[in-house]
Amino acid sequence: MRKMFCCISAVSLAWAATALAQDQVPQQSQAEPTERRQFGKHLFLENVPESVLYDGQNVARHMRTSNSYSTRGWTHDGKAMLFADRGNLYRRATRNADYTEILDLPGLSLSTARNAMVCDREGYVFTSDKDGDEYSAVYVTDGRSHDAVKLSPGRSRNVSLLVSDQMDKIAYASAEAGTGIWSLIVQSTCPDNETGILERSNIPFYPDDFSPDGTRLLAEGPSEGGFKLSQIELASGKETILIEADEDIKDSYYSADGRYVFFTTNAFSEYVELFRLDLENREILPVLSNVGLDIDSIVMSPDRSRMAVSFNRSGLSTLVVFDTKALRLISGPSEKSLGVIGAMRFSPDGKKLALSVSQPDVPWRSGIYDYRDDSFEVWTGGFRPDQKIARMTPDITTFPTFDMDGDKQRRIPLLVYRPDAASADHPVPVVIFAHGGPESQSRPSFSRFYHYIATQMGIAVLRPNIRGSEGYGKTFEQLDETVKRGDAIKDIGALLDWIEEQPDLDADRVVIAGGSYGGFVTLASLVAYPDRFKGGISRFGVSDFASFMANTEPYRVDNRRREYGDERDPEVAKFFQHMSPMQNASRIRAPVLFIQGGNDPRVPQQQSEDMIAAIRANGVRVSYVLADNEGHGFKKSENARVSDGAQIAFLREMLLQ
Repeated sequence: MRKMFCCISAVSLAWAATALAQDQVPQQSQAEPTERRQFGKHLFLENVPESVLYDGQNVARHMRTSNSYSTRGWTHDGKAMLFADRGNLYRRATRNADYTEILDLPGLSLSTARNAMVCDREGYVFTSDKDGDEYSAVYVTDGRSHDAVKLSPGRSRNVSLLVSDQMDKIAYASAEAGTGIWSLIVQSTCPDNETGILERSNIPFYPDDFSPDGTRLLAEGPSEGGFKLSQIELASGKETILIEADEDIKDSYYSADGRYVFFTTNAFSEYVELFRLDLENREILPVLSNVGLDIDSIVMSPDRSRMAVSFNRSGLSTLVVFDTKALRLISGPSEKSLGVIGAMRFSPDGKKLALSVSQPDVPWRSGIYDYRDDSFEVWTGGFRPDQKIARMTPDITTFPTFDMDGDKQRRIPLLVYRPDAASADHPVPVVIFAHGGPESQSRPSFSRFYHYIATQMGIAVLRPNIRGSEGYGKTFEQLDETVKRGDAIKDIGALLDWIEEQPDLDADRVVIAGGSYGGFVTLASLVAYPDRFKGGISRFGVSDFASFMANTEPYRVDNRRREYGDERDPEVAKFFQHMSPMQNASRIRAPVLFIQGGNDPRVPQQQSEDMIAAIRANGVRVSYVLADNEGHGFKKSENARVSDGAQIAFLREMLLQ
């Protein structure tokens, strides 16, 4: 369980106290007013030249990929694969066949599309939001008309969409806009039938699996004392709690006969492992344990006889397939370096897997993985055949940080992208990218953006997995919680020390960047180490936890309190003030670029704009890119190119001039 702390120690506040005790930044003259210029219909720029669009276009043209189609599984008859591209759905019968458009619904962009029987006709169920607001409505369509019927209630956020084996029922978790009230909904895929609400609470309850006969539902989520996995009888709505634990239940599936439940959790061990629960005698059996790696995801075959399990090995995916009845491995671990696995779906006959995979030096590709002979047939993605590129694989390494792990100095995982020109005679500048989450992980999947920075600009890219990152066991993941948040910023300080020790890196030319929680890490690092950075880039970053908790969407508040602390506790509120980049903005000396979506439901626009005003009050230069039709991240191509271009131009000015 994410333990809450009622008090704050002097040690936990040491980083902030040290920073505040140092000489304050001399007051500078007020920065001159900055005009906000509209660029196109939805973009607004401050201290950002319109020429950044060309930098963004250069990044987009840097390497040509074959296409952007990504797998969504298989057609109803299993004779073709489903692919998504630009919000539309396509089918493809063979790797060399043309893409046949199945769904192109005006005004809707499909995501999480799944096969369903819509009023006894083969169709699809999917979700779609508007301009990144994350209020993703649930729709069904019979696949024959250019229309879809909305099933979800009102304006609500709907997640964990699930379809029964019979494809006639769906389940999902639904949060009403502006209320923080969650519902667990089960309803027919035929729009004429009534909606059934199984539970309403301010705590989300996520559906995991329908029983094979469609009469029961597995659901998991937070409880008052921790986390729970429950079974719900659909006819009566009766809930039976199967497991209560201090840690989250990640995924769960019924066995083919409905007697057993397979589930993953780190409640009983250091790592996320696979267990089997006997519903008759409540015995829990370890199935895949003592591996020393976290399980990323599991997926069940249609007949429930096989399960594919993806492990996380230093950010790379390792895949195994096992027999769910005999509890023995059928294949794996794979001998191929698959990279990082995204989507993973069994074929209807259970003999193959549709996979999306990104390798460190190859962009996302989708195809068919035959686990029987460990072969991967690429159907789409990757580089164009005529594309010539400089291959670049990051070093997967670690660096020492400030504290001990038992009797050894703790080490922090790190991905390092070094330009070819880097040497002791020619040390290169550095940009540090902090990931979001905080329970996320920088993984060695391919990135055109990082590749461009390292190969075309000659800037080293460092991607640390500071404490709080997932993928390294729950002890490491919990090292930054509540009043230990400042220790994550100390990890950045230790990384700066490590850079100074690298003869081929220039410690006098460093920029830090990050999005969401990584934006907070960026701003907090600029506060803690004002003389060690040339600049910072905050993309939709948290600038003040107190105002963030007050203004993020209500459906997220309980979840964020479990991670960051309960702001209603006076001691936690006091710590939030000490940790706040906003409250300590006077210490920031380096220029900062902010990038923000106007529809962001997670980190509201005001988080960026309040911080911008606070930094400018000290006479420090601030640049700003705002897209009023984006949410938590830029998805529209023109906006993304301006965002990328603004970052490239900023790095060029701060590090190369």
